[in-house]
Amino acid sequence: MRDATDAVLEAFALPAFREWEYRWERGEITSRECMARQVELIRADRATLAGFAAELPIDEGFIELDRHCTERGIPLMIVSDGLDLIIEAVLRRHGLSHIPAISNRLTWNGNGFPSLSSPSASLDCRVGAGTCKCIVAASGGFSLKETVYIGDGRSDRCISTVAQRVFAKGELREWCGLQGIACEPFETLTEVAEHLFRQGEQIE
Repeated sequence: MRDATDAVLEAFALPAFREWEYRWERGEITSRECMARQVELIRADRATLAGFAAELPIDEGFIELDRHCTERGIPLMIVSDGLDLIIEAVLRRHGLSHIPAISNRLTWNGNGFPSLSSPSASLDCRVGAGTCKCIVAASGGFSLKETVYIGDGRSDRCISTVAQRVFAKGELREWCGLQGIACEPFETLTEVAEHLFRQGEQIE
């Protein structure tokens, strides 16, 4: 399934967004700077982006995961290095707006061009993310030793070294393997829900 931010950039950003992506991949800039530069190249208003994002597919297992967590009183949160407008549009479309989400924020200036703000950034972030997931966990009072973390990208690396249990796919799974970090591989969130909520099994 395509990354939602990538889908938006491919649909609405000027082609130069790819050069910023290459520079990030080469390690020349942080992901926060990359995202900020790419957002400036988007040529669409808020309503257009929200409408486009609402039609993007989601991993249907997310709905199942939310149901299990709600039934058991387990807090579920989205912490993303993506964009708030996209996340909110997708959650609203699928009746999941009750799930708290922390991410980068999109704003539009008087000339109609978007810009990025990153209220959960940190100069000390080891992966240079716009949303430092370790900072979010610390400021939210979460005990990482009791946290189940699910991720798939570079911004998930640091927190994966300290979370109690990690489910990883894609780039994160490869990185965990290279670093010798224990993780449970998955392809869909349905698999994660099945592992976490087997009959008679409880999250520890």
